[in-house]
Amino acid sequence: MILVLLLVAAASAGATWFITQRMQPQGGAPVQLGVGQTPAGQPGQPGAGPQATPTTFVAPPATPAAVPAPIFVPIEAFTVTLQNADTERIMHVGLTLRVSDEQTRVRLEKYMPEVRSRILMVLSSQSPTGVQTQQGKTDMANAIKQAVNRPFSPLPDGQYVTDVLFTAFVVQ
Repeated sequence: MILVLLLVAAASAGATWFITQRMQPQGGAPVQLGVGQTPAGQPGQPGAGPQATPTTFVAPPATPAAVPAPIFVPIEAFTVTLQNADTERIMHVGLTLRVSDEQTRVRLEKYMPEVRSRILMVLSSQSPTGVQTQQGKTDMANAIKQAVNRPFSPLPDGQYVTDVLFTAFVVQ
């Protein structure tokens, strides 16, 4: 009985090894992309046949491309009163600005009182019901970005704020 059990186990192990070896690809043929597809030309035009020119797979670089670190300018939180014909609400908003370069960051920090004033004017002009929707928040962020990107008084050119990020948002 034990001998039969050993023979069955050996046969099972041998069959498993044979099947796994047979399923593995043999040889080192290069991987080709786009096999059987038409080339860039349209079907029916010269150069567009049933088989495409094989493309050899190129491995990605060993080190990823360097991505520049984002530059953020945090701004102290705002608390404003939103008035509507029916109600009066208070909105507390924390913001961080994403800028495109170091020069813009330095300029915003230098002109921070004017930056805060522009943002405060945009925030206080909002309606209580409008800011509670996703579209209202998006519109408010775009209005803040436009207000901050306008040139400051003695400077001929503006700065480039790429995004307005909400870090706190409460309407009561």
